[in-house]
Amino acid sequence: MKQLTRRLPAALLLTALAAPAAAAETRIALLMPEAGDRFLDSLQASLVSTAASKLSASVDVAQAAGSSGTQIAQARAALEAKPAALIVNPVDDTSAQTIREMATAAGIPLVFVNRRPSGAVTKRMAIVSANHLVAGRVQMRLLAERLGDRGNVAILRGKDSDNAAQERTAGMKEILGQRPRLSLLAEASANWNRQQAQDQVRAWLQSGLKLDAIAANNDEMALGAAAALKAAGLSGKVLVGGVDGTSDGIAAVKSGEL
Repeated sequence: MKQLTRRLPAALLLTALAAPAAAAETRIALLMPEAGDRFLDSLQASLVSTAASKLSASVDVAQAAGSSGTQIAQARAALEAKPAALIVNPVDDTSAQTIREMATAAGIPLVFVNRRPSGAVTKRMAIVSANHLVAGRVQMRLLAERLGDRGNVAILRGKDSDNAAQERTAGMKEILGQRPRLSLLAEASANWNRQQAQDQVRAWLQSGLKLDAIAANNDEMALGAAAALKAAGLSGKVLVGGVDGTSDGIAAVKSGEL
């Protein structure tokens, strides 16, 4: 299956928002929801390297370990240091809304990446995010074409609190609704996690579920699904699709695993 890739224009983002100060004085704060997710790790690395190479700027990174309260506290500390800009991949909408209010009050340019907050874009604020609804549509359309518009499908959702998971899943179901010979047999959240996805697919298979395709909201869950299929002797017999374009995901597409 073709791989869906989302890319964030980090150079454009940073160039537009970094203050025109001396290189040694330009500091940008970056708040990430957690470490260990391959896509988020690659996003962080790209932002840090782009800031250094394009702006001679440094990036102060804080990881929230999945805690909204921690991320809000980190944002407060970051804003007190008066960075040229604050870039945030929010833990959830609660942290996003609070950080939006804090940055507005501090007059610091604010950029949300990857996960979007609810509400309108305000002054000195930008959002850089994929169109998740379209990603879900394209993914399911490609799977449907490979299946000849006939078969049994399961969906692995990301965190149900994330708009990325909500919208990608909605896009998938929209396409399924247009193809009556495709049946959605099961769906579950595996929280963007490879191991959780592997465990979920193993449970589906052990329950006797007969699948023709598994559509995952991200590459990590797709790789977990593929691992479960391989362990069950079903490699190549069930289509698996992911979204993100991580290095592991792309390698798996090239090898035929996804």
